[in-house]
Amino acid sequence: MRNCASYESTLAGFFIFFLACFQSIAQEEKAVDTIFSESSRTLVLVPLISNSPVMETGFGGLGMYFFKINKDDSESPPSLVSLYAIYTTNNSYIFTPFGRFFWNEDRNRASIGLGTLRINNDFNYNEQGNDLQLVYSEIRNFFSAEYSRKIIGDFYLGALYLGTKTNYKFDQGTKEENDFSREFFAQNGIDDNFVSSVGLNFSFDNRDYPYYPTRGFTFSVRPKLNASWLGSDNDYLDTDYKISYFKSLREDLILGVNISGGFAFGDVPFDGYQNYGIRNSLRGYEAGKYKGKNMIASQAELRWRIHNKWGAVAFAGTGSIWGNENNGEEEFERTWLPSGGLGLRYMVSREKKINLRLDYAIGVDGNQGLYFGVMEAF
Repeated sequence: MRNCASYESTLAGFFIFFLACFQSIAQEEKAVDTIFSESSRTLVLVPLISNSPVMETGFGGLGMYFFKINKDDSESPPSLVSLYAIYTTNNSYIFTPFGRFFWNEDRNRASIGLGTLRINNDFNYNEQGNDLQLVYSEIRNFFSAEYSRKIIGDFYLGALYLGTKTNYKFDQGTKEENDFSREFFAQNGIDDNFVSSVGLNFSFDNRDYPYYPTRGFTFSVRPKLNASWLGSDNDYLDTDYKISYFKSLREDLILGVNISGGFAFGDVPFDGYQNYGIRNSLRGYEAGKYKGKNMIASQAELRWRIHNKWGAVAFAGTGSIWGNENNGEEEFERTWLPSGGLGLRYMVSREKKINLRLDYAIGVDGNQGLYFGVMEAF
């Protein structure tokens, strides 16, 4: 298992840099972001020092532009276009533009995203007292598009498309580590893959504000068909789901509860598995270390606005991932994966309630992680 001491030893330095970066931003905001406003146009530029158990420490930036498609539309939340780019100390990278759009009094919702990334993984497993180390890289290019229309009340129904090309490389470890990982993938039939799917999105959303909800309930269920006639290398069905509830306990204290997961049937490729720590927001585990056809995770988080732009959170949750027993890939599944942690928040835009977050989470079997990010985990 990677030693997390490096994260802890650099935490103080990162946090001082984090404060320095935003001191000037905070001063500039005094004339602009003093009052929450959904309707105004707002540009948020965030220089980032990120950290995660898999990608280690990264440097990059995030640009977000919030706007109303129709300035006279008081019902729709602000639309968002963003660009995220980061490069990390273990030579991983992510580059992704993204757009999220609301219009016609929130009767229509759409999103579009594309990007390229390389994640260099170094996972250690303990199987029946034996250490297993897998060192491999995932190089992925993806495109997604989704549209939903309000059908009745706060219910929405829509359609989506997702296309993802994944290549695996074995060039980041020693020769012995690379050869072992390559052979492990070959023995288990894990190969480069293209996933192409169409699906539906059935959802409900009555939250007061999607980017920082203080009350309300939302869920989404997204069944998808992956088929060769769409260009996919495998034919299978998968469904992911997410449920979130928010309640203001006091003016400065919010409770958030989240349940998320998914399941798949058919000729499911390795890239089509649920990924613990990616397709759910549970922190404390290396994203992608645990994989399976089926996953469920739940968590609760208390969000406390301490003073002015500063806040803190406490969170805990648990989950399970399984479905590999017939594939010789039992190393990737776990029946119980609890975690808990604490975090700090700094509001970089009061106008749109956008937080910078710093979280530390701990799981079982030595899993732990330090996370820098923008906006809430769920």
